[in-house]
Amino acid sequence: MADETQPPPPPAVAQTVPRTPPVAIWSLILAVLSFTCGWLFTAIPAVICGHIARAKIRKSGGALGGRGIATTGLILGYTALVLGIMGIPLLISMIQSDRERLQRLSTERKEIASDDGKIKVTVPGTWTKLPELNKQASLQVGNKSKEVYLIVITDTKADLDNFTLEKHHQQTRDRMLQKMKNASGTQPVSLTIDGHPALQDELTGTEKGTNVVFLHTTVADGDHFQQILGWTLKSRWQKQDRLLREVTASFRSEK
Repeated sequence: MADETQPPPPPAVAQTVPRTPPVAIWSLILAVLSFTCGWLFTAIPAVICGHIARAKIRKSGGALGGRGIATTGLILGYTALVLGIMGIPLLISMIQSDRERLQRLSTERKEIASDDGKIKVTVPGTWTKLPELNKQASLQVGNKSKEVYLIVITDTKADLDNFTLEKHHQQTRDRMLQKMKNASGTQPVSLTIDGHPALQDELTGTEKGTNVVFLHTTVADGDHFQQILGWTLKSRWQKQDRLLREVTASFRSEK
């Protein structure tokens, strides 16, 4: 009996792996980011992408996969949303507290002294020592965020050739005007600071490409001339003018 020929096995049918829609992957990525740096800005898109992905997978009839990825993105996204919403009152409270702190510091006053303790000025609570302003200054203070500064430069009268208050003030005034472009100054006015005679004027000009206004004051302080320079941007002068005059008037020196 002839051997029966066995029919060849049917060819294997390649099974197609369901494709994961990109929107499902984005849902998971955005959800993870919401716990690190994105917060609500990525949590909300993560939830939206997750719902869109699940709807596409459901309507694809098996052609699309990734339901687990989309579901994970949804769960993480909703979790981040809940935590974010719960954290909003805390964030508002922190912002409000910080504003109140800055407001309190701006109205409070404190005394800052030179390194040797002989020169002092009273400044807002937001001001600090700024030792990089001028190497010749005895005292350097200000508020960088408000771009308002003040320094005190001390000259010993014995080192000068019989300078009067007027001559010293005029010399420093002329030197400053020469260093600036489009410079101008008001007429000096006489006043008393720390019980000593003083002269004060405003000097305006452009220095290193920046428009600035200086409150230039010279005090005849016993054996010394104290040059007090307060300045800020010209655009901020109206807001800082009164404060700079207040800090200048608070100048005190100890023998």
